[in-house]
Formats: sequence, structure tokens, C-alpha cells
Amino acid sequence: MDNFFAAVSLFRRRKYDECIEVCNELLQNNALHQGPWELKMRSMTQRVYIDDIEADDDVAEDILDTQTIATAPRPGTSIRTAAAMATSTAAGKGTAAGARPRTGTGRPITGISRPGTLSLQRPGSTLGNKTALKTARTAGSARNIRLGSASMFAVGDPTGPLFHISRLHPDKYADKDSLSKPLFQYLYYHEGEVRKAMALCDAVLNLKRSAAGWWWNTQKARCLIATGSPREAEQYLRTALVEFFHPDTVLLLARIYIKIDQPSAALEVCKSGLEKLPNDITLLTQQARILELVGNLSASVRRYRQISQLDSMNTEALACIAVSYFYGNQPETALLYYRRILSMGAHNAELYCNIGLCCLYGGQLDLVFPCFQRAIRMATIPELKADIWYNLSFVALTTGDVHLARRCLRLCIAINGSHGSALNNMAVMVARQKQYAKARSYLMAAKAALPANDEIKCNLEYLENFE
Repeated sequence: MDNFFAAVSLFRRRKYDECIEVCNELLQNNALHQGPWELKMRSMTQRVYIDDIEADDDVAEDILDTQTIATAPRPGTSIRTAAAMATSTAAGKGTAAGARPRTGTGRPITGISRPGTLSLQRPGSTLGNKTALKTARTAGSARNIRLGSASMFAVGDPTGPLFHISRLHPDKYADKDSLSKPLFQYLYYHEGEVRKAMALCDAVLNLKRSAAGWWWNTQKARCLIATGSPREAEQYLRTALVEFFHPDTVLLLARIYIKIDQPSAALEVCKSGLEKLPNDITLLTQQARILELVGNLSASVRRYRQISQLDSMNTEALACIAVSYFYGNQPETALLYYRRILSMGAHNAELYCNIGLCCLYGGQLDLVFPCFQRAIRMATIPELKADIWYNLSFVALTTGDVHLARRCLRLCIAINGSHGSALNNMAVMVARQKQYAKARSYLMAAKAALPANDEIKCNLEYLENFE
């Protein structure tokens, strides 16, 4: 079998590492062979590719002053004021959904974790790595290559860098349709060179003008979002939507409005997208997430129910519905959804921890500790281990085993010393033993970890008055 054909077959079967090795062998024979070079570039990109379409979980990002729209938005139109509105609603109506616990950024606890994609680090990728090497490697010489290819290939070891990024001239590849798109993806996703990728977009847009297509306008907007210019990206996304209505473009436009704290505009964008693309799962999911951000949990759950009807295997929809049932004092129904997710092949520490809590509140005490034992064995992240030990301490308190609860809290604090809830509970247990000085130190540490927590402030004031 021809080696290049074998490399293409490996790429289609998503065996990217083996494909790169075959391409390296081909490049050793002919360093200027464009086919293996392009295939290797695609394989390296797909190996570290991450989906950055979804809005970041943390909305409290550094935004330029020129992007700030309003310092005092109307009620119900801002993500930053959603936490205060939910607190006042819960105090006035006493709803179970309003009393749902919240994250450190004020967002209500949801059924699935969605960390910011741009902050993730993938092996072999420099995306988001501030200490990555950005200058060209000078190990080889391009003197023997024709001038048009000097910026493209790195002569020498084919296992080294694919080309010298500092010597890359985007204008030379703007008119090569088969090469410009994979080159952009390589620069953006693998190398993390957003500026250089944006220069390639500018070269294509300046060369082809209106004939460039919706894809390049979308990528230009993506680069502007990554560099902190969401308002400038909006016009490119609007142009891309006129040329071709793609759901990824709608999601990026909604992401812009989320970044500048305009969730109402983001909801309108998703609504207009659903009018042209009815029952699109990605748009419905984005709409449900935005409704969660603004604190409209009932409407968010309705969207997730609609998603589960369209796609019964959607893990995010099932998990969010389960969380809604759990905090609505229906742990048995939540357990059914979690078991459904478990039957789909999802085995992780968070799932077993949630199943254990549902079994505790549902009265199935014989399954509680086995679930937590499996969750502890599967947990790898220190913060996750700390949360599991904290939940296990609550299980111990519920069953009346104070000694076990104290040991679990100590393990939680040992793993994560800034776990505010564990420090607060440990302070209460120490205060019951009349060790008020130690309780005060625990409460001060808890206040430093969670400065906006009212329970910690109340306990600290009560301890000061008691002393």
C-alpha cells in the first residue's frame, strides 16, 4: 500500500499519532512534498482540537472599558445582577429553585460542568500557554529552498516544528483554498497564534472581498473575540449570517452578547436562529444555558425537557433536569435520570457522588456509601476529591456519626484548604466542643474563601457576641 494512502486512511480513522509518523517518513524523503505536509498539519490540529464555540462558564471576565454598555442594567437583563435577584425572590416566595446553591461566580449549580474552553490546556498544544515559545527555531537553514517556500517549511528534522511561524507570510497562502483553511486551524488551535491566524483571515478577506465566504468572516470574528474585541467581531458575524445561516455563527454571536453582559440580546439571537433552524439542539442548549445564567431556572428546565424529547441521549439535558428534581425535593425522580446517564456509559466521580446523595435523600441508605466509595476511587482532581469528602461528611452528619463527619471534613480541608463550606462546618463542630478560638480561626478562613456567604458572616457574628 502506498504510504501516503495509508496516512490518509489513518487520518480518517482518527489515528492521528500514527498518521503523523507516516507523514514524517514521507517528509524525510521529500521535505517539499505538500501532501504529507498538509496531512500532518491537519493531524496535529485534530489531535489537540477543542470546541470553543460554547460560551465560557465564567462570565466575570476582563472586558475593555469601551465594551461596557451599562453600569446599572435593568432587572432581568444582566447576568451579574441575576444572583441578587434570585436571592430576593427566594426570600419573598420561598421557592426551591431560588434556594439552589451557587458557584463562586454567583451562577446557580447546574447539572453539568462547562469550564471555559479557551483556558483549557491540551497536550501538545500551546493554546492559552503564556510561556510557550513564540519565536522561530533557528536550527535549520532555508537557504536551499526557493524563496516562495522559505516561510512555509522547516528544513531538517521532520519531527520538529512544522514551519517557522515568524517567517510565515499570510499573503502567499491567501489564494490557496486547499491550504489556507487547514493553515488557519493549525495556527489558531495548535500553535495558539491568534494574531497570526487573524492576519491570515485579513489576507483572505482583502484578496477575495465578498467572495471570501461566510467561513472566513466567522473565523475573523473568532479571532477578534479571542483578542478581546467582541464588538468588532459582531459585524463580521452578521455578514456571515447573511451569506450562510450556520448554527456555529449564531452561537458565536450569542457568545459576544454574553461577554458584554447582554443576555437578552443573546436570547433574541438564539430565538431568531431557531426560527430558521427549528429544533436545533445546539441553539436550544445555548438558550437553556443563558436562562440559567440570568436565574430563570424554570424556563431553562423547560428548554432542557424539549432537548431531551428531541435527543434522548443528551447527557447535559438529563443531568440538568435531574438537578432540578433534586433541589425540588424529588430525589427519587432525580435518581431515575442519573441512572439513565449511568446506563449510557458515563462513569465518573461526579455522577456517583450525585447518585449517592439521591440515595441518601430517597431513603436507600444501603447504596449511599458504595456510591461514595466509587466516587472517591475515580476522583483525580484535588478540588473534586475535596467536594466528595465534604458531601460524605454531610452524609455522616445525617446518619448521626459525628466522629466520621469530623474526619471527612479534615480530609476535605487537607486536600483543599480554601473550601469555605467545609471550614464553616468544621468551625461549628469545634464550637460545639467549646473550642471557640479554633472555631473563630476556621470562620475567618472560611470568610476569606467565601467573602459573600451570609451564613459564615452570621456564624462569625454569633461567635463574637457569644464570647
